[in-house]
Amino acid sequence: MPVEEWEEREFEEREIDLIELANHIWSRRFFIAKVTGVFVTIGLLVALLMPKEYQTGATLMPEVQSEQSGPSSLLQQYGGLLGMSGGDLNMGQQGIIPPTLYPQIVQSLPFQLELLNKSVYFAEFDTTTTVYNFFDEVYTPSVFSYVTGYTIGLPGKIIGLIKGEGDEIERPLPQGFATDSVVSVTKSQMEVIENMQQRVTVSLNEESGVINLSVEMPDPNAAAQVGKTSIALLKEYMTNYRTRKAQEDLEHALQQLEEVRQRFEEAQSRLAEFRDSNVNLATAQAQTREQRLQSEYDIAFNVYNSLAQRVEQAKLKVQEQTPVVSILQPVQVPLEDNTSGLMILIVFTSLGCLLSIGIGVVEFLIRR
Repeated sequence: MPVEEWEEREFEEREIDLIELANHIWSRRFFIAKVTGVFVTIGLLVALLMPKEYQTGATLMPEVQSEQSGPSSLLQQYGGLLGMSGGDLNMGQQGIIPPTLYPQIVQSLPFQLELLNKSVYFAEFDTTTTVYNFFDEVYTPSVFSYVTGYTIGLPGKIIGLIKGEGDEIERPLPQGFATDSVVSVTKSQMEVIENMQQRVTVSLNEESGVINLSVEMPDPNAAAQVGKTSIALLKEYMTNYRTRKAQEDLEHALQQLEEVRQRFEEAQSRLAEFRDSNVNLATAQAQTREQRLQSEYDIAFNVYNSLAQRVEQAKLKVQEQTPVVSILQPVQVPLEDNTSGLMILIVFTSLGCLLSIGIGVVEFLIRR
């Protein structure tokens, strides 16, 4: 058989197969309609019962600190006129947190515990409570919450009851602890923490260097408040990290200044009392006594003046080390929830249609 005739015959057979397949699918149109209808009904239920989640966000620009700026530069220029040296400030790039670590800071346990202990007003629930108490006591997730990933507490409690572990002693959520201390949380508390780690996220745009904060909550007002609180906590964490050493130096300098100030005032009082009681200074012994008291006063004054300069330098260093984060896009209260009922309906309708047609194709292939 010539090649042309063989190809033409094969083409006709394929065309006949496609026509037969189309006829078979058409004969199954009522089945396809029923299956698609079932999926449409499921899609409607999911769209109606899906819990509302409101998403908001903010865009931040962390500072890029120069080697010498602000107070340090002014101190270098004019410190000599005030008797202060700026050479010991050392206000360079030390202690700067890389922006790539911001997502890890937000996901860290200390940050999440601080956030969960903050009180927030939930307008749709008409209650003001901490974020932790809201998810632990007020908010009840629906069945469809487990599909979206926001599972909070309920599965663990059910499993615990089945296993006889429902008598877990509830402890208050840890707060006000040092970052280097050992923290202990219960299983139910950890479930809420993991839930918040999904709801509050930070990402870095490496090209522009901006930080994008995203917050998702069941209440629009709460979403905005949690976003604002997260920004404040992030700034506080950065400030504490950057200024910790400078704050310690300042506190030590203030303590020394107070001790030296007392000695200086005592020397000043002794000199004044001696001069009041020895107005004429007729004897050499009295003059020698005055010189000794004057020397003690001068030494105390010089030490006091030197420490006062160190305190001012320490204050400038704290100010210099305090980071600045500019808010390019502030947090706003979301107007609509991020759950698209139309999209859910389209997805379920498409799945039902494709599944029923696929079943028809498989039946056709088996019969052949």
